[in-house]
Amino acid sequence: MYIVGINNAIDSGICLMKDGILLEAINEERLNRVKCYQGLPLKSLNYILDKQKLKIDDISYFTYSWYSKQNDYPKYINKLTKRIVKALENNPNCSKIIVDRISLEISRDEKLRSEFEQWMSDLGVPKEKIFYLDHHKSHAWAAFAPSPFDSAFVFTFDARGDLKSCSASYADKNDGIVELDYQLSFDSIGFLYGQITHYLGFTHNKHEGKVTGLAAFGNPEKTSHLFNKLITWEDGSIVTNLGLYKPFYLEMLPDLTKELDKFSREDIAAGLQKRCEELIVKYIKYWMANSKKGETKNVCLAGGVFSNVRINQIIAEMEEVENIYVFPQMGDGGLPVGSCCFINYDFSGRTKIDLPTVYLGPEFSNDEIIKCLQSYSFKIKYEKLDNKAETIVDQLINNKVVGYFSGKMEYGPRALGARSILYHTRDDTVNDWLNKRLNRTEFMPFGPVTPVEYAHQCYRYWTKNDECSYFMTKTYNCFEEFKEIHKSVVHKDGTARPQIVTEELNGDYYQIVKLYCDKTKEKALINTSFNQHEEPIVCNPNEAIESLLSNCVDVLFLEDFKVLKK
Repeated sequence: MYIVGINNAIDSGICLMKDGILLEAINEERLNRVKCYQGLPLKSLNYILDKQKLKIDDISYFTYSWYSKQNDYPKYINKLTKRIVKALENNPNCSKIIVDRISLEISRDEKLRSEFEQWMSDLGVPKEKIFYLDHHKSHAWAAFAPSPFDSAFVFTFDARGDLKSCSASYADKNDGIVELDYQLSFDSIGFLYGQITHYLGFTHNKHEGKVTGLAAFGNPEKTSHLFNKLITWEDGSIVTNLGLYKPFYLEMLPDLTKELDKFSREDIAAGLQKRCEELIVKYIKYWMANSKKGETKNVCLAGGVFSNVRINQIIAEMEEVENIYVFPQMGDGGLPVGSCCFINYDFSGRTKIDLPTVYLGPEFSNDEIIKCLQSYSFKIKYEKLDNKAETIVDQLINNKVVGYFSGKMEYGPRALGARSILYHTRDDTVNDWLNKRLNRTEFMPFGPVTPVEYAHQCYRYWTKNDECSYFMTKTYNCFEEFKEIHKSVVHKDGTARPQIVTEELNGDYYQIVKLYCDKTKEKALINTSFNQHEEPIVCNPNEAIESLLSNCVDVLFLEDFKVLKK
């Protein structure tokens, strides 16, 4: 049984599942080169069908994850009515905000869904082959199905999806996922974070990570009173003050702007980050304590808010939590996987799927690479290597910025050694000059990559069972010796966001990092994504060579070839 999952909203993309095994997954931005693309994933579908030598008729089912009609409407209306009454008691003029929020969501989603349905019709897909899922249900299945847990609490947080902004569920491998609670979209932590991101001069849905990094430079106490007034915790619910906050990315109320203008960007970021951490922890604690479905200390996370690696660390450190799993493509780009997981469960009864790797994207044969190299022969020189690892390590020891392109491209927002830029960690000025070279403005340092053998000496409380460490989805407090030697990958707050590599998961990439560490007696390299600012991570050999020619890297290793500018 082949299932294709589709998302045509922000970070659109496709995945292909066969009998519970994820064969392919890619986001459209990697193919059409438009960062966080919103629209039909036309190139992605064509790529996956061609790669697997399939036709549209070979696909058993297609899934789609924006469909509020899958909600329990009586429950939603009851919840909405109570919330409106409460809001009007405190702010009699806020009814327009609520109506505008709901009507905009419905009209926007209907437009995207009509676009999707027309595409399916044009492709000749019969309606009985199309399945629709609630947005947060898809996030929840993406979080639990590939996780290593037999049971878990599952939490989803984003700006909004199908009239919700977050959800709490209980999952069991025998019984599936049962939703315990959800919050309405105008009580959204995701919208608040995005709105403040925009206020601070960045782009919402793209640059929230910059705000997370900026937060470490501020004092949250200076703005905590404002954020405490803006969004509160009341009897198991997150509640926004609709007299001060309008839940739209680009429509900040004048009174809030006036208040924020009194403070520095750093203090605003710090206050926002702290308040979001507090509320998410309260929500998780509440539903872990009040669920009557079961007991477990495992937690699974998905939704765009959980791209915030600092929040994920705070959750992992809760007394109530023993293990966490963050789906590596945690944002809306991962919805296709979640919807496929549910349909697979619906037909097979299997709640778990096989996800042995996130290297699920395009790869290129030696013949394709040689043809590409020859087409650039007037600009580059290249040689085939007998010992790739030794050559790369020598370049790193000699202070070269290395572009590394190998195997199948990663799925998700993190570069994990298939399309990465590598550099040593000894230069504590590298975050300034290399970001400038890549046209980036970042406040968080580059992430380290560390061989599994050394991880316990670098990152406090790390264990081999910590799945987050293999996908760079949470931060860790660093040991003092690591901070002293590897300053360029440690943030102002003493944390780092590492990728731990193993031979089994990472193959040649692991061999390179391990050899470097063995030769230098260091315990990490810089690993940052192979792209310039506002561009998607490189996908094909041409893009990697163009990055070399644009001076993003000093030397490019393209599979078994070393490539330099002439």
